[in-house]
Order: sequence, then structure tokens, then C-alpha cells
Amino acid sequence: MLSWIDGLLHNSSEKVHATGQRALKNLILHNPTDTIVLDECITKLYFTSFPEALESYLQVLSDILMSQSNVFIPYWQILSVLLCTLGHEESSIRMKSARLLRFFDESQPKQAKLQDLDISISDRTAAVYKKAQYEISQRLATRDDDDLAFNVFSESSKRYKLLQPDQQRNMVLAVLPWIKTINLQLDPNGGPTPASYMLLVNLFEITIVSTTSLHNEIQALWQALATGPHAGNVRLVLDFIIDLSLWGREQQYVEVARQIVVFLSSTPAGQRVIDFLLLQIGPETMISGKRQPMLVPAASLIKAFPYFANLPMAIRQSGNKNVSL
Repeated sequence: MLSWIDGLLHNSSEKVHATGQRALKNLILHNPTDTIVLDECITKLYFTSFPEALESYLQVLSDILMSQSNVFIPYWQILSVLLCTLGHEESSIRMKSARLLRFFDESQPKQAKLQDLDISISDRTAAVYKKAQYEISQRLATRDDDDLAFNVFSESSKRYKLLQPDQQRNMVLAVLPWIKTINLQLDPNGGPTPASYMLLVNLFEITIVSTTSLHNEIQALWQALATGPHAGNVRLVLDFIIDLSLWGREQQYVEVARQIVVFLSSTPAGQRVIDFLLLQIGPETMISGKRQPMLVPAASLIKAFPYFANLPMAIRQSGNKNVSL
């Protein structure tokens, strides 16, 4: 049924197209608790290249979510995709995205007041509407809601590796303000919390996928972690990449870790990065067995997030077949 509807929405005939919209709307309204249908619609917003079809998916979702209280999508899920469609080249798609974002924002305890950016979002010049896209994301990210930030990043990274480079660049712009607000923390056992571990693993996978094609954008993501208000992020990142390199026993982990160190060393925290690394290569730390294995949170806790990267699989897909599992 979903495949048939998608075919109708990709048809150039206005009559056939309208039939597809009605069919999609009826399918959702008659199955309000079926997450598969809603998830498929969200997925289409990421990957549909035909503007008319993309706009139809967005219009149907907007009509339903703004009028039907019994149809539910998690806020972080709709927020993640709308921040991306805000950067679409079609003005009508951007405006529909901004309208739906405002609707959800008005239901939040602390509103971001996005109305004043409508003119910029509708502008034809890419530099103007991209700046507005970033500003909207930044306003929404300043709510001091760590759970929301982690879920937005997890949902975005779930889609990232399947997108084309231009779409990946757009997604980085959308999530960058959220990365700047994130506070990486340790659990009582001394390892990263499930949320912190998820973010580091997913960001490491993104680095594997795009370190060549989107070098500057990937650098900006890691530097955002280091230059935000949480000074402890740098130490936790360095501990993570060192442990991953030692215990993962994979040369490409080391290569990616080296790049991350270079990214971090060019931030204001660069001297702390160098000092920490010098401490790691002293005689005491080089004794075999001195360093404890990396503490990994329980899989059930990590998988509570929308996406948790499989790094060995990411290595295989990047072209390296010699992966130690």
C-alpha cells in the first residue's frame, strides 16, 4: 500500500497526485497507532528527491499532526527531519517545515519564537535561508534538554550514512547547534553514560563515512563538542578514542582517532589535548596491562536511543575488510 501511494505521489499528473495524498491521509487516519506507516512517511522526508512528492508527504503529515490529537510522533523524531527539510532548495518545502516546527514549538514550555525568521526562510538565496535554518536549530537547541539533544542526534545519525554528500552537509548544519549543547558524562562506574557512549560511537561512524568528502563539516562537529560550555567533554572524547584504538584492535580506528586529535588540538582547548596525550605516553602508562578495558554501557540502555552505530560494520562498508570483531 505504501509503495503504491509513493508511486502516485511521484506521478506528474495532478489528479493522480491528489489521489495519492488522499490515500496517504486515509491510511494514517485509519491506523493512528501504527508506527510503521508514520516511520515510513518520516523516512520519505529524508530520501525523496522528487520535490512534488516530498512536499505532499510533508503536507499530509502537517495536516494530520496539526488537527488530529490521536496521531503521535515523538517530538525529537519530527524535529530532526524538519530541521533538515528547512534547508531544502524549494521555498514551499521550507515554509511548510517552518510552519510545522512553529506548531510543535508552541506546545513547549519554553518557546523559541520562530516567526521572525519566516522571511529569511522563504528567501531564494541559499546563504540567507541556510543561515535562518541554522538560527532556528540554534534557538531550539538552547532549552537545556539533554535528552532531546541526544535523541535528535541519534535520529539524525541513523539516516546520515544513507544520504548523498550534499544532504549530509545539510544535516550537519542542522545538528551542529545541538552538539554544542551536549554534556558528555561518566556513570558511577567510571565509563561514559549510555547517552554519551551512543553519541561518541555514532559520531565516530560519521567520521569514518565522511572524513574525506566532508572534512570541514566533520571537523566542525568534533570541535563543537570541545568548544561548548562543558569543559569535561574533551577528556571524555580522548579517553574514548584511545580506548577504542587499544581494545578495538583495528588500524582504521587509530587513523580516525588521529584525525579527531588534530580537530580537537586546533580549538581553544588544544593545549589541554596535548598535555593529556603527553601523560598517556609516559613510562607508567606504557606498561602492558596497566590500562583497564573500556567500560561499555549495557546494550539494552544504549539501544533505547533511535540509533546506535555498529563500528565494525562501518569499517567493512568503508572498504576495510580486515576487521577484528
